[in-house]
Amino acid sequence: MWGFSFSLGFLTIPQYIYTIYINMRKSDIKRIIKEEVIRINEEYQDKYKMVGELITNLEVRPQKEILSDIRSITGVTVASEKELLPYNEQEKTRFRAMLTIKVDGYPFIKSGGFSRDKMQDIARQIIKVEGVVTYRVNPDTVTTL
Repeated sequence: MWGFSFSLGFLTIPQYIYTIYINMRKSDIKRIIKEEVIRINEEYQDKYKMVGELITNLEVRPQKEILSDIRSITGVTVASEKELLPYNEQEKTRFRAMLTIKVDGYPFIKSGGFSRDKMQDIARQIIKVEGVVTYRVNPDTVTTL
């Protein structure tokens, strides 16, 4: 009797564990654990990087001035661009470039806290800069430094 139950248990336990493993790969548990690990890692982060598509109107202002105003936003330490097309092939009213922003969270930490959510606030401030048509950011491109 014991030999039978032992061999039955031996055969079913690995299958049960395998079934749980397969189901976890597709379940919300894995996503929740991943989000919690990211949250814990980011709890002590104070520097982030964000990459997005910047569309500007160069007939309103030169690109240099627009980038200068973006760099003056609180927390922004670096703002660099890479043109998606050569300058002479683009429309001046919808000039497209990839904008990379690096943000230091120190000013926000002093006034109540800094997190990934502040990056969306900064993206909204970029859109308000005179000459900016839009700034599109995929939340997945926001990373810690």
